[in-house]
Amino acid sequence: SQDGQCPGFAPDAEIHAFRVFTNDQVSYTSWFLDAFNYAIATDMHVLNLSIGGPDYLDRPFVEKVLEITANRIIMVSAIGNDGPLFGTLNNPADQMDVIGVGGNDYQD
Repeated sequence: SQDGQCPGFAPDAEIHAFRVFTNDQVSYTSWFLDAFNYAIATDMHVLNLSIGGPDYLDRPFVEKVLEITANRIIMVSAIGNDGPLFGTLNNPADQMDVIGVGGNDYQD
């Protein structure tokens, strides 16, 4: 906030937005890897992904997520809407070093 009386929770925080999807919801692993490399190179503290999918077999993606967290960057990711059965958590939130975020409603 510009108001000095109400600086907010983290007035010195910097927010970076990375576009890794087209308007047609097309994406490539290399786009994610570029964003992740930028996060490592600029010493970001937290990386939030509002995505998730069955990419656990995408080795470059999975290994880069491990590299992100090995560089002491906290990764938070959507866990998906496919549950609650075993094996329905989406990647990368299904990785042990990623904080998965999900929700439920009264029907769950």
